Amino acid sequence: MTRRKKLLRALGVVVALAAALVAVLIVRAGDRRTPPRPLDVPAPVAEFEVDMDYALRALSDFIRIDTSTPPGVPRDPSPPAALTHLLDRYVVPMGLPYEVIEDRMLVVTVAGEDPGLAPLVLLSHYDVVPVAEDEVDDWTHPPFGGVVADGYLWGRGAMDNKGSTICQLEAIRALRGLGRRPRREVRLVIVPDEEIGGVEGSGAIVSRHREVLGDPFLVLDEGSALLTHVFPGLLLAGVAVGEKRFVTLELSVTGVPGHSSMPRRDAAPNVLSRALGRLADYQGPIRVLPTTEAFLDRVADHLPLARRIPLKNRWLFEGAIVNQLASRPGPNATIRDTLAITIFDGGVKDNVIPAEVKATVNMRLLPGSDLDEVLRRIEGVIAEPRVQIEVVTDWGDTPVQPTTGERWDRFESALVTIFPDAVVVPLVTPGTTDARYFAQADIPTFRFLPFTVDDDELSRVHGIDERISVDNVRQGVRAYAMMMSIL
Repeated sequence: MTRRKKLLRALGVVVALAAALVAVLIVRAGDRRTPPRPLDVPAPVAEFEVDMDYALRALSDFIRIDTSTPPGVPRDPSPPAALTHLLDRYVVPMGLPYEVIEDRMLVVTVAGEDPGLAPLVLLSHYDVVPVAEDEVDDWTHPPFGGVVADGYLWGRGAMDNKGSTICQLEAIRALRGLGRRPRREVRLVIVPDEEIGGVEGSGAIVSRHREVLGDPFLVLDEGSALLTHVFPGLLLAGVAVGEKRFVTLELSVTGVPGHSSMPRRDAAPNVLSRALGRLADYQGPIRVLPTTEAFLDRVADHLPLARRIPLKNRWLFEGAIVNQLASRPGPNATIRDTLAITIFDGGVKDNVIPAEVKATVNMRLLPGSDLDEVLRRIEGVIAEPRVQIEVVTDWGDTPVQPTTGERWDRFESALVTIFPDAVVVPLVTPGTTDARYFAQADIPTFRFLPFTVDDDELSRVHGIDERISVDNVRQGVRAYAMMMSIL
């Protein structure tokens, strides 16, 4: 055989292998999941108009009640003003059974059409994060003004989390106006201290008052929403089935105090600064969770072929996909444990080198991460025995809710019914929510708010100019009413 023929034969083999590879990639990219089937919605519920004047006034008045925490939630023989507002505006006029627990938690019960079905628990909180004095003037409208302007209702708590409380109660009021009940019993659990850890709110409900929950079919909390910014052109109904573990470390160094005119290289601030510099550059190892794999698969089903091929063939393109996820803070937080240096503490005078300095480091660990192993890695990165590391807060690992079975299937079907243009995807939220108390107690728990948000709206939560669009209020009321009717 001539050399030319050998080269042609080799080239033919290469071409055949390449064609086979392309065929495999295309076939795998064509393997799409059967879409969930929508549920039947009672006609009056599918068509009703939201009483927006009432809903916006109720939410505006709710925001005007300053429920900032910290400080902690006081114990008082009468309900806080925020709960009194909800009782007077909704619960008492509708004659709904309710219980005020430990003077600060509200549980409202709404009877369902089928008493044999396990209840749906809708969780929300009425506390909000404070507004710093030096930020007040930067708000377009007063943070506790509850102003409706330019298509939005402005104020602290509008999105996090008073908006969902009002939408849930308004949905119940709308159903009663239609002569309808929820399909299953609904229990609203409204708690006071989510923003400071939830120990005396959701934590107390689970540990001391679990009987008020019944045996829930599902607990639904905040933690994700309808997302427009993750994949351009796709509306994602992101259901958070898990969340990262909240751990806070205190790093401290003790040394010899001295005069600032004669600095020492081994002074405590210098030792800690060098250690923190190394820690700031550290990136934990990548770990792609099964939930993230499911997220990518479901997104891929709705992308054009050219974009679908790499996502459906991660066995070949995993490196490129992971690099892309790691290039942005949000996606990066879904594939690795993260840490942030949040507080520095030390020194009393500008010409005195302090004997002791401290720093606070907040970590968010993926479900299943081994805290001891993470701490060993941090010690190795710091590489300084004078730095003492203490775990000051650990809210524990939270199990991930399965994305198979009756609860997921029915919830997914409910969402595609309510939001037919959305792609329902599971995810693990980098944030921390009260949902962890329920999930850690083996109570089925999802995290989802029926509001459409983008990067801009999310950046306002806990920030300046928090707001909720009037359209989102309308959408939230309708979504909760439909959800209660079909879930």
